[in-house]
Amino acid sequence: MDKSKKNDTSWNKVSSWYDELLKDDESYQAKVVLPNILRFLSLKKGELVYDLACGQGYFANVFAHEGALVVASDLSKNLIETAKKNSKEKVSFYISPAHKAPFLKDNSVDTVVVVLAIQNIENVSEVLSECKRILKKDGRMVLVLNHPTFRVPQGSDWYFSEGVQSRIISQYLSPSKIYIDMTPGEKNPKKKIKTISFHRSIQDYVKLFSKNGFAITRLEEWISHKQSQSGPRQSAEDKARKEIPMFMCLEIKNI
Repeated sequence: MDKSKKNDTSWNKVSSWYDELLKDDESYQAKVVLPNILRFLSLKKGELVYDLACGQGYFANVFAHEGALVVASDLSKNLIETAKKNSKEKVSFYISPAHKAPFLKDNSVDTVVVVLAIQNIENVSEVLSECKRILKKDGRMVLVLNHPTFRVPQGSDWYFSEGVQSRIISQYLSPSKIYIDMTPGEKNPKKKIKTISFHRSIQDYVKLFSKNGFAITRLEEWISHKQSQSGPRQSAEDKARKEIPMFMCLEIKNI
């Protein structure tokens, strides 16, 4: 069985919620990820970009607007249908698991982009292998993920004591598969929606990259754009946001 299909149903159910999230001008995607990834990528006109696990096409459309030739895919039929319906740019969308891109030729892609999706994919090694196949010899893969060190699902949290806001990490090195409740206020079990996230340490990712013939060539850590409301913790919370990154961005290339 295709391992990535295990997540198909959950992401189909949550597709409308995700679409609404990305319409929020104050979202992390809009305020942090988008401006940073455009700067990081520095796209060239005509560059062939593959937006892997593209969701409803939010970033794919921006890449196309910047002049890139964009191909995008996602496992969720609902998300791709939304992407095709709402797309304002010329983007080729496909329904496909993350580790299969039969619509792309060998050594044809300049850049593969995976935005906030690698932590939702189980068979990462297979995904990397397929990306290596489609990438040009000097091609690159750019991944944006929740910071593996400081954003561990059910293994990290904020802690405030004596005027200092800190991040508590109770689990890091052990890989884990976590079910995320997307409807915490829903009491009807039939209406509950859960998605799956996979925690991996940085060394886990590096081992996966090396196994599949990739090496890290650039790395950035991005902080939250949010600010606390006035109150006794405001200063400590705002300082902590500036010191403890929320996202990590990696560029990896063939070795």
